[in-house]
Amino acid sequence: MPPTIIESTSTPNRQTSFHGKQITINFDEWIVLKDINSQLVVSPLMPKPPEVKQKGKAIIITLPDSLKANTTYTLNFGSAIQDLNEGNKLDNYSFIFSTGAFLDSIQLNGKVTNATTLQPAADVWVMLYPPGNDSIVYKHKPEYLAKTNKEGMWSISNVRSDSFFVVALKDENANFVYDLDNELFGWLDQIQFVEETYTLPDMRVSAREKKSFIQDVNQVAPGLMLMTIPGPSPKMIPTFQPPLEKPTFEWAGDTLYTWYSTDINYAGKAILGNDTTKIRSVDTKYLKNKPLLISSLTGRMYPFDDARMKVSVPIQRIDTSLITLSKDTTSNIAFHVERDSVSDRILRFISAWVPTSRYTIHFLKGAITDIWGRSSDTFKTSFVVNALDQFSNLDMAITGLDSTMNYVVNIMSGNTIDRSYRIMHQSATMITSKGMLPGKFTIELIEDRNSNGVWDTGNYESKRQPERKKIFIPENLRAGWDVELKMNWE
Repeated sequence: MPPTIIESTSTPNRQTSFHGKQITINFDEWIVLKDINSQLVVSPLMPKPPEVKQKGKAIIITLPDSLKANTTYTLNFGSAIQDLNEGNKLDNYSFIFSTGAFLDSIQLNGKVTNATTLQPAADVWVMLYPPGNDSIVYKHKPEYLAKTNKEGMWSISNVRSDSFFVVALKDENANFVYDLDNELFGWLDQIQFVEETYTLPDMRVSAREKKSFIQDVNQVAPGLMLMTIPGPSPKMIPTFQPPLEKPTFEWAGDTLYTWYSTDINYAGKAILGNDTTKIRSVDTKYLKNKPLLISSLTGRMYPFDDARMKVSVPIQRIDTSLITLSKDTTSNIAFHVERDSVSDRILRFISAWVPTSRYTIHFLKGAITDIWGRSSDTFKTSFVVNALDQFSNLDMAITGLDSTMNYVVNIMSGNTIDRSYRIMHQSATMITSKGMLPGKFTIELIEDRNSNGVWDTGNYESKRQPERKKIFIPENLRAGWDVELKMNWE
């Protein structure tokens, strides 16, 4: 059993017109206070935290001066109060008093969710402010507050009848203001007029949108520059002073590859918004004399896919007469080559692939010329086209969409987007993703309000809530199976 309060010798709970400076709570056994600084929640906040000490079988609370008049205060101890011998907890004990003639009795409840994962957001402060000043969350502590539990649920008791602006904050530095970029934050768009006990709308918290900035610049050699630019997608490409002549750009995550003439040992500036980075010339000149390298991106190939080859520098010219495709012992199989729509370094080989067959692509010297004028050396690679029963198909029936909106469907393998599809102004659709490798996947259905093809976090400054999404989990994909998934957006 948890410790029991001896009411007859303790300061009476739920007093009105209370103006004492000290509160004593006596128990029937020896107690300890565990994590009192993090467990104790005082609402509304006092001018400074009360001093709480444990003395034998009692808790002594010393209140600060200048408490507000006609205000109901709640001191919730969470799970801090435990018996000494066995650690039995007196959960959520609250001491309540009013400096006025009555106790406020309204209770507010709600739930907070992580907008990115859609999981309950635990240990998030829900805070009530007077309305009319949007910047108050940056500078002032709230009037009332409560912390969410592991289910994301929260409750604030003994609230007065009034209007409040309601926010949620994952307070990383314990100062009760929104001042760090990595703090999760959410808010209710509508001011809440409180006159009775009720449940508020759910809130979603998200981190601030990362601002793009130039973190690092590495001019590997004249003609090639690597720039690290963290930030949201789609990313902006910096401008250069002086300008580069006919540059070619390609993103790989947060890294921007920039190719230009090897005759230019660039020195200047890269500018991204208000961010300016100086670029110095380099002494290295070896790249111009290196051969153009070819590599294969094709492994376990789906029969209706394309074989993909990648070169080290963007392609300027392809001579298909110097490329041959053979199957097993059969030479000169017909094929067609296309450049990839995303990268100027990737070639797609299209042919009437036969399952369970081995193919060989042979590049003769000079088959590919890059933008630096370099030619490829001889290169040969083989790959196997697997049988259809080695793959799985995923059929996604999507309904309940708003035909005035755009949506994005991401098939996720862990935290990586395996495939992505866009839905443009349809109320319902069917998407079939063929030739998927067996495994476990999750599906994100995102309401793409700004039509940029990615999920966007919230932005309090512009009063933009995080984009809504739903997550679906199909049964694990197995070789030779078709999996159907019904996805309803509501």
